[in-house]
Amino acid sequence: MRLYADWHTHTTYSDGHAVPEEMVQAAAERGLEEVAITDHGPRAMFIGVRDARVYLELKREAARLSEKYPVRVLVGAEANVIGRHGELDVPRQIIEELDIVAAGLHPQVWCVPWWETLTWILPNQVGRAASRVRERMREANTAALVEAIRRNPLTFVSHPDLMMAVDLDAVARACAESGCAMEINAGHRYRREEVVRAALRRGVPLVVNSDAHDPESVGNLAEGAALLEKYNVPPDLVLNARRH
Repeated sequence: MRLYADWHTHTTYSDGHAVPEEMVQAAAERGLEEVAITDHGPRAMFIGVRDARVYLELKREAARLSEKYPVRVLVGAEANVIGRHGELDVPRQIIEELDIVAAGLHPQVWCVPWWETLTWILPNQVGRAASRVRERMREANTAALVEAIRRNPLTFVSHPDLMMAVDLDAVARACAESGCAMEINAGHRYRREEVVRAALRRGVPLVVNSDAHDPESVGNLAEGAALLEKYNVPPDLVLNARRH
């Protein structure tokens, strides 16, 4: 099995440390066939794109870079779930223009309505220390993410269970119903093996990405590839894999 694409990277348009061309050049040097620029949605506190229309600017830049480098440059968004009913911070009309749509839970977002930042997002920080709060937040997080999966045309769920705990089996069921993949994020240490197990139980596709924020990390997919091998995941179940 060969992983030919990295569909989760960030640039200086959000919290990355390099401009798109530097990330694309790194992808080309590592022999990737595709790379996606997926900067954070605009309601990520202090790190999101300035406006969702930035993604349309990136599409024009991606077209230029695809001609300059031997790698296909895709444009996507790592949208934030910003409400308990699965609302995202990227409008549908923008989403329809994107090549890749990822969505995930992040503990530093401005919710809509705003008070859910206090009643939902903030208690997740408290929950790290208090088990009763943690379980209540796990239920709320799961419900919000499941609704996001059901209501939006997602390519994959980014790093499920990384910073805000969820019921991975419930997330996998929603993904199976919606045709959404679950990400093995090689850039973070979290319950990645549980993600793989949940996906396999439900027949959910997986995708392995780097979550690179700098050129040195683009295409660093080895840890994800090792998990695929450990669990004998067939290439047909991995969105960015080929048999050879």
